Amino acid sequence: MDKEKKQQENGSMATSFEEVQQLGEQMENRRNETELESVGRDQDPEQFDDK
Repeated sequence: MDKEKKQQENGSMATSFEEVQQLGEQMENRRNETELESVGRDQDPEQFDDK
């Protein structure tokens, strides 16, 4: 994404195929729980609806 483009709000949809490809690359490169523990970080907690 160009630096000139306005930063999208959290939760917004991808606006181009290029952005979809970049998001896919980010997902492929994300760390798993074991990798996060090895660098002293915790995985995000699961979230549930209490309905």
